[in-house]
Amino acid sequence: MNEWFFAKGGQQNGPVTLEQLRQLARTGGLDPKDLVWNSTMKDWAPAGQMEGLFHAAAETVAPVPDPSSPDVALPEIAAGSEPLDPAACIKRGFELTKRQFGNILLVGLTWIGISIAVAVIMGLIDSALGIGGTSTYETWISESERGSATGFAANSTMSPSILNSIVTNIVSIFLGLGLTRVGLNLVSGKAVTVGMLFGEGNKLLRAIGASILFGLMVFFGILLLVVPGIYLALRYGQFMAAIVDRDMGVMDAFSYSSSLTMNNKLQLFVLWLLSMLVILAGMLACGVGLIFASPVVWLATLVAYRWMQYGHRAAMDQPGTQTPMLGGQ
Repeated sequence: MNEWFFAKGGQQNGPVTLEQLRQLARTGGLDPKDLVWNSTMKDWAPAGQMEGLFHAAAETVAPVPDPSSPDVALPEIAAGSEPLDPAACIKRGFELTKRQFGNILLVGLTWIGISIAVAVIMGLIDSALGIGGTSTYETWISESERGSATGFAANSTMSPSILNSIVTNIVSIFLGLGLTRVGLNLVSGKAVTVGMLFGEGNKLLRAIGASILFGLMVFFGILLLVVPGIYLALRYGQFMAAIVDRDMGVMDAFSYSSSLTMNNKLQLFVLWLLSMLVILAGMLACGVGLIFASPVVWLATLVAYRWMQYGHRAAMDQPGTQTPMLGGQ
């Protein structure tokens, strides 16, 4: 018996029989634009093109390239033509985290280790040079501790110096570029290595400039009653992925993000809210859950980026496999 699979709303379903597929078409459970596939086909095709599924002939649709070929990439969709599904992005992030947890953990521990090492080294430099600001805070001291009346005492601690802040932020951006490359590879089913954390250094100056501009525009947007800042963050927030993915300059990356997020800003905001819920759930699990929740959210954002480029196939595997449809990207 030839088994069929169908994709509806970004979700892959099946296997079902041909008769069950026809029944779905008759009852409205299958739309002519939904994708179907069986083992005799090279790739998914719109259900409307399958003879006998629908009474009315569907519009002719150009054949989709075979994504199983490493030399063929899925075609990009028109910007904003297929709104992303935030829940499907989270679900896909969860699936990819389960599959690749070992690689993700290794990369994550390396990233955390380097970040902590840099912070410690810069803290020691601040201390040795006696640089950095001071912050004052008050502590309640009991009578037994003071030998006199109970009250408050002022305390001072060293805060990071400007040099410290600059260096740690540059390292953070540098590692962020590498993490973006790792995430894009995971979403696309490509190989991942720890060394990728250090492989995007040629984009560092562009990323620093873009990060500064992005931070300033969001900051001033927040000052303007918050909403403009949120809007700007949603519209231009894909700049880092664009720099890594497309090797773009600063302004080109912002322009690409603006085009890519067309008709998707509300969906991106919902994705952000869902991501906060996932992080909260991880925190409630005694904090240990963050080890899993954090990569789920990280990958979900990159699935969303790919979805806005290639449509709902970004959240799907090739039929009957665990190989992402984005294998050519």
